[in-house]
Formats: sequence, structure tokens, C-alpha cells
Amino acid sequence: MACTGIELISKQGHPFWGRTQDFEQHFEYSGVKIPQGYEFQEAFTPFKSERNVMGIVWANDIHKSPVLLDGINEYGICGGSFYFDHFYRYVLTAEITASGKTAIRGEELCTWILTHYRSLDDIKDHLGQDIGITNEPGPMMGMSVPQHCVFHDETGRSIVVEPSVENGFHIYENKLGVFTNAPTFDWHLSNLKTWLERTTDRHYDFTVDEPIDQIKLGEPTSGLVGIPADYKPESRFLRAAFSKLLSVDVDDDEALNQIFQLLTTVNTPKGSLRIPQPDETLVAWTQYTAGYDIQQKILYAFTYDNRDLRSLNYGDPNDWGSDIRYFSFISKQTARPFTEKNSWAAGENTI
Repeated sequence: MACTGIELISKQGHPFWGRTQDFEQHFEYSGVKIPQGYEFQEAFTPFKSERNVMGIVWANDIHKSPVLLDGINEYGICGGSFYFDHFYRYVLTAEITASGKTAIRGEELCTWILTHYRSLDDIKDHLGQDIGITNEPGPMMGMSVPQHCVFHDETGRSIVVEPSVENGFHIYENKLGVFTNAPTFDWHLSNLKTWLERTTDRHYDFTVDEPIDQIKLGEPTSGLVGIPADYKPESRFLRAAFSKLLSVDVDDDEALNQIFQLLTTVNTPKGSLRIPQPDETLVAWTQYTAGYDIQQKILYAFTYDNRDLRSLNYGDPNDWGSDIRYFSFISKQTARPFTEKNSWAAGENTI
């Protein structure tokens, strides 16, 4: 339960986003293309997709009840779902239906948003009127899974969606482009500013919407000195944020690799995060890492057991067909041998 997301804007002004999926249980995962009109029959309240969406689904059985962990739709809305324990406020189904909304489970939130909305403002204006999250359990984990979400668009703008009010949502502008798990997003921002005041010469007003600028190469800073090294969300948020704020500017062709490098500061090796249970101790790990070129609509991913990068292009939705399509990105690690090469041009063999 230790997911982290980071957005970068390239020198050319194009947004890229990456996330880790960290969990302590085994689920099925697959890349998917979900065409407009596809019906999620196993959802708490069955609904049809109003948008074409490409992404990664998870479930105990993804062919029976697929739900999106992350993805991008035809309008360039890109984002994902993250675990959100303690601070979620789910309610009875009767309260949701009485308010004229559609009831969904927590794990269906990302799926609903990506399959229904065409802009971040569309989400802000309509989500709270359209749906509420029920506390009735479902097929995943025997509960309505605690989730909150982050979304980005083709301009680089980002918002956070948190079901931290009963039968409603808090929606924040995410000018930082970093996201983890609980506590709430506004708490993480205040905590980050506290640390930035300790490690730089900066001073903040501690308002939710004030900008947090990059730490330029010449700006005085002690960097990550003193930053907690554990895997709690508040610690990972700090490491991810500092790593991003300290990052050098990169071109389009370097952006996703830079995001993957930044995410190594929050990767969870097996055994480092242990969750005691009555009969056993569970081990969480970074099951997969995904990255999105938002403008080009390309999904990249690799897994804990295989660092080889796989890609899935959005393509033309007119060619998708009428049913969900699955694309596997999970395979065993392979190794290519070194290439014997005794001479090369200047700079050709230089990193």
C-alpha cells in the first residue's frame, strides 16, 4: 500500500506522468483498451464507458471484474488510483441513491472518472453530483477499497480527488505534481513546506494553492539531508517531492526515464515494508511501475521481476472493436549479452 506518482513537464512543455503500484497481495494485472460503450457488468452499479480508455486494470480475475488502476482517455485525461486508508468517508448505498447519485465502490472511482469525463473541470463540476462511494464490500479485499486519485491533462495541469467527505469529494489543484497515499493531500503539502523551510531559505504562507517552485541549481539547499527514509506515505511524499524539485530539466525523449529514476527513491524492495497480521506478516513490494507520455498517448510499464520496458500505443479507437482488449506486460526477466565492439566514433560509447 505504498504507491507514488510523479509528473514532469519537459523543456518542450509536454507533460509526462509515472506511478508505482505497491501492494502486499497478489492481483492480476493487464494493459487494456476499453472502447466507448463497453459495459462494466460486475460494477456495484453496472455502467457503460462513455470514453475510450487505455490503461492498466487489476482484479482477482480481470476477465470477470476489471477496474482501472491507471489510464488515459481520448481527451488526454491521465491518472490513477492510490490506496487511501483511514481518511476515506464512504456511506450507505441508501444515502447515495436518496441524493440522486450512482453508487460505486471505492476501487471503481478511477474507472468511472476516466470513462466519463473529458476535462479536469468536467471532473470538478460533475463528479460530486454524479456518484457517491458505498461502504458495501466487493470482490477485491472483501471491502469497498479505500482509494483516492490523481489526474493530469495535456497542459500539465493536475488535480487530486479524495472521498474524504461523506457522499462527496475534496478536489485539490495539484501544482506540485506529486502524489502518494494518506493522509490528505493538503496535509502532505503543509508537511512538505515545513521541510522546505528547514532545508532552504524559503518561506511559505501555507495556503493550499500557493506554488512550490523547482529548486534551481544555484539555490541554497541541504537537499534530502534529514528526510525520513521509511516507506510511510508521508515520508515517500517528501522524498518524491524533493527528488522532483531537485531534478534537472529534461527534453521529451528523456522525461519518462527521468521519472522512472525519480521513482527509484520510493521503490519498495521485498522485505523492506512488513505488515503484521494475526497469523502472518505480509510483505509489500513495487509490483509494477507505469509511465505515460500524455500528449502522444503512449503507456510504458515494467514489473518488479522484469525491468525490460514494454509499451502500448493508444492508436485509433475506431480500430479497437466493441469489447475490452487485454495486453500482457508481465514476463520473466531476460538478459542480452554484451556486444563485442573494439572501436567506435567519438561520443558513441559515452554515457
